[in-house]
Amino acid sequence: MQILIISGFLGAGKTTFIKELIKKTDKNPVIMENEYGANNLDSLELQNTATDSNEVKVLEFMEGCVCCTMKDSFVNSVLAIYSSLCPEYLIIEPTGVGKLSSIIENLKPILNTVIFMLEPVVILSPLTFRQNMKQWPDLYTDQIANAGKIVFSKCENTSAEELNYVVEQVRKINKTATIVSQHYTKMDDEFWNSLMEAGDEKIKEQDSYLRHSADMSKENNTSEGIPQTDTTNISQVSISCAGLHNPAQLVMLLEDCLRGSYGLISRAKGTLWVGGEYLRFDLADRMYAITDTSADNCQCVFIGKNLDEKKLNTYLSGGRRKIKL
Repeated sequence: MQILIISGFLGAGKTTFIKELIKKTDKNPVIMENEYGANNLDSLELQNTATDSNEVKVLEFMEGCVCCTMKDSFVNSVLAIYSSLCPEYLIIEPTGVGKLSSIIENLKPILNTVIFMLEPVVILSPLTFRQNMKQWPDLYTDQIANAGKIVFSKCENTSAEELNYVVEQVRKINKTATIVSQHYTKMDDEFWNSLMEAGDEKIKEQDSYLRHSADMSKENNTSEGIPQTDTTNISQVSISCAGLHNPAQLVMLLEDCLRGSYGLISRAKGTLWVGGEYLRFDLADRMYAITDTSADNCQCVFIGKNLDEKKLNTYLSGGRRKIKL
């Protein structure tokens, strides 16, 4: 079983990238989805990617973060997947606030000649690189430092100057990773297949990569000039009963999230009843989107710092009395 970790900060576009990976490769992976907060929105989105010829099994790991609080349960789940399903590929999508170095370290005891790890992929949005490096330097640096491949997302309209700047900064943190600085949708089949390629040299490459990853983690944990923050400051608010009277109220909510009215929100997503239908909302990278959804239940999650849970609950309870939830 080959394990491919696809990591990236909150809202970087990990799930969208995995959907594209499944479409571009003729593989039937099992996907372990580690959601932050009590929701399964990304899991449902990945399950909808399946086609008649390409079955996708998505397993949700919602007991906690796979990099720290629930690491033993996480490793046991990986072993259970191997023994019961024995897939050729296991794709792990950790929560956006998980430390990639810790996830790799947690997997090391079970890596051998039949379970080995491909080069971890980190999805990075140049649009919010400066902001995230300032607000979440330890998490952001850790993910970049431990990546085998770093793939840019949401960069279709980013200037060449800004892309070059981000590449230079990323290279200062990780001198050896492959950096894909154009949007991944422009990449050819060779690129997509290389993410999941296997061969006789893979085990040797794994040993070499794990040694490199350990060295990079040690170096970045002690480097001068890289500020460290307490990741426990990150919190989440999950709301399972909510409603609004009209779409304009949802737009106002998301605008207020961007303005910081409910705290420093880095990621928000959910489905809720609005007026007379369920709508889906996504907020990340200082942008938001509202779309139709086939969901028939409410689940909303807000992730960030200093969140005002009471204020969020009060606003989102505005339209729920007139609907059946």
